[in-house]
Amino acid sequence: MRAGFIAVVGRPNVGKSTLINKLVSEKVAIVSNKAGTTRENIKGILNMAGNQYIFIDTPGIHKPKHLLGEYMTYSAIKILKDADIILMVLDGSQEISTGDQFVMEKVLEAKRTPRILVINKIDKLSDEKLAEKRKEVVEKLGEFDGIVEIAGEYGIGLGKLLNTIDPFLEEGIQYYPEDMYTDMPVYRIISEIVREKILLKTRDEVPHSIAIEIINVEKRETGKDLFNINIYVERDSQKGIIIGKGGKLLKEIGIEARREIEILLGREIFLDLHVKVKEDWRKKKPFLKELGYFDEN
Repeated sequence: MRAGFIAVVGRPNVGKSTLINKLVSEKVAIVSNKAGTTRENIKGILNMAGNQYIFIDTPGIHKPKHLLGEYMTYSAIKILKDADIILMVLDGSQEISTGDQFVMEKVLEAKRTPRILVINKIDKLSDEKLAEKRKEVVEKLGEFDGIVEIAGEYGIGLGKLLNTIDPFLEEGIQYYPEDMYTDMPVYRIISEIVREKILLKTRDEVPHSIAIEIINVEKRETGKDLFNINIYVERDSQKGIIIGKGGKLLKEIGIEARREIEILLGREIFLDLHVKVKEDWRKKKPFLKELGYFDEN
């Protein structure tokens, strides 16, 4: 057995979560087209051909505007120091930005860690554009221990990516059981499922202002278990958007989330959702600590 912890980093919305879900063949991280969807480090575990790849999905590294953003960026940067391998993911369909260069600065601070560049979304590039992208990488980001071109959404290039990672894995170690694909607690997964459904059904500033908290779980010997969940927003206007006219949108969110949670748990449940206003919660340390979005460091 050979294994390694592989930090998957990049600026927001380059396809990190989609890539990990595809590699692991399980949904370990929620996905949307909204920047900031991933808020904390999430492990996706792949066991293949005697190797154990522990991919760590990280929040997009960016210059934060509030305490939650600081936590997200800190979480991603912190993992760079502990990982065995760093995968820096680029959106190949876009020009390399100052945001990508900011991520690279943080990657370079982990001086001894092997780093592999992943150029994602190559399905959107012609051969000519891909050749130009390779030159741009060298000019703007410098040298890597490996460069792999993929289309994560479609699973293109993933075999080559694993082959590029293999030489940097550590021998003689198995960190997790072979049937385990994530170490994320079940209740945290449930919270993320609810948040994903809201992300997919709302727009503008609403997705960034949402927090989910499981208030109570009532286990029942006969009948379905009951999950009481609060959805927090920062303003009354956001509350109205999520509830929708006559409660229509909140009902849709509940139905879709319940179906996915039932698949996860393997049984039917009752899902009771309530929308609460917690003004400027992303800037408030005590509330962030309650939600698990805070590190004293």
